[in-house]
Amino acid sequence: MATMSDSKQFKQDLVVSIRYRNDLPAPPMPPKLLDIDTGGLAQYLTTGYASTLAKREEPNIEVDAEGGMPIDMIGVPGYFLGDESAIMASDVQPVIEPADQALLLTLDQLKSQGAMDNVSFLRKTQYMNSGQLSRAPDALLRPGNPKTKRPADPKNVPTPVAKDDKENIRRHIQKGFNLAYPESVPYNPPEAKANPITPQERDVWRNPIHPDNPRLKPVGFYPVIPDLQAETDLGGSWYALRFEKPPLPPYRGRKDDRLDAALLSGMENEEKHAEWAIKRKAFEEQPELYEDPGPEPYTWTLFVPKQPDSGSRYHQIFDDSNPSKDDPKLVDRLLEESADGTLRLPFERARIYPTNKQTSLHQDEAMAIAIVDPDKLPSHSRFRKQGPAAYYYPIVERIRFKADRGNLGKTPSQPQSRQLDEEVADQVMVSFREPNPSEAWRRAQFLGQFDPSFEAKYEELARANEEFEEAARAEEMLREQDAQDVAMEDADDADGAEVGTNGDTHKDIDDDDRGSSSPPPGTGRVNGHGRGRPSADDEDGDDGDEDDEMQDD
Repeated sequence: MATMSDSKQFKQDLVVSIRYRNDLPAPPMPPKLLDIDTGGLAQYLTTGYASTLAKREEPNIEVDAEGGMPIDMIGVPGYFLGDESAIMASDVQPVIEPADQALLLTLDQLKSQGAMDNVSFLRKTQYMNSGQLSRAPDALLRPGNPKTKRPADPKNVPTPVAKDDKENIRRHIQKGFNLAYPESVPYNPPEAKANPITPQERDVWRNPIHPDNPRLKPVGFYPVIPDLQAETDLGGSWYALRFEKPPLPPYRGRKDDRLDAALLSGMENEEKHAEWAIKRKAFEEQPELYEDPGPEPYTWTLFVPKQPDSGSRYHQIFDDSNPSKDDPKLVDRLLEESADGTLRLPFERARIYPTNKQTSLHQDEAMAIAIVDPDKLPSHSRFRKQGPAAYYYPIVERIRFKADRGNLGKTPSQPQSRQLDEEVADQVMVSFREPNPSEAWRRAQFLGQFDPSFEAKYEELARANEEFEEAARAEEMLREQDAQDVAMEDADDADGAEVGTNGDTHKDIDDDDRGSSSPPPGTGRVNGHGRGRPSADDEDGDDGDEDDEMQDD
């Protein structure tokens, strides 16, 4: 029984390839070959052909002193002073006319725009009524909408601003403060101008979302501010230290808290300093050929408090805001008598790190963040006034301390280890004093530069620093004058002496003034060869007589 599929089948002839035979005989004569002489090609391959051709043939272009491109650099402002900004492309992109904007679209932009408008390469031609036109996906086919907004006038387009413009950066910073503290906006000074805040930015501030994990929710907000009172003698900069191994063993099963009050002392590494100085000099002379050797190598020594389990006491002593930091009950238990008889805090040497890795950083490259919660701080802490905040500290150098494995097997009796032990102190005695006017002014520079409320105090510190430096210069001048006076007195005494420092008598003193040509009894040359030896005295006396005879003549 035939099915429906059998009735639709049709017969198809078999298609095969047919190869035709060539029954024609071979050509009666061989193909004709042309003999072309290529012997003259060698002259074009010689090394002097190009230069000879350039001398023989005249150029077919007009060559002038400027190579056909007249460039007058004299009129370019600042070019000969090293400022090439006038000939460089501007950071601010000029506003492009709408008619030219479509001509500057790339192929990818044109393709994406065509896909957005649902425009295919081949469009089916058909008649469309008014109802279909209103539902057409192409905006060009839909009838005009009177509510459609016209494109903005190019004249009203705001001028673009460069991102690195200082005024633009200040406006963005002020915008961030206005967004975080809207209640402080009425108290802003007139010169504190900020960029406008969009509703989207306000919503993002109220409902922050983690960029990588949207399921994370913030548990606290802290303003990131500088710690203006934590100024150091290094210009407000800090070092990041990392130990390859714990410098102190655990104390009673926990970390030794003396590390929090430890002292680090650095001295010049003599073994590496010579090599570093050569590399540094080469880098300063030819920075394009040699790389920067980095900071000067140092040998670091770690000193820790002598008494174990005393870190908490040192914390209270070092805290300036602690009202009981000078309490005798807290300090007297830690004091020891020093070599000069005064009572001081002892710090003993714990480790020496002759090998370390130092990396210099830009002041804005790395920061240390300290999150402060005032509820967890004592009542006298200075951080309670500001409230919850995240204080940042600029890091200018990273130092990684590692054990000198080359010296691990050396005993203290070996020369290198013994020399290092002799150069480094076994114990340091520390005492406290108030900073002098120069130190106080230097530590307050950062605070006086950015805190307007500290301006009057900073000016007072600056005046005190000037008076202190003038007094120091006057004292230095007095010391130099006293040293010169002492030198002049020594010179006068030396000129009036009959015997010089080398043991010989002065030849410019008259015999009558000297009284006798022979030296006083019991005296001789200061080197000891003539003292107590009569023969030597006789020889000296004879020499003196000969000198007298020569002077009389």
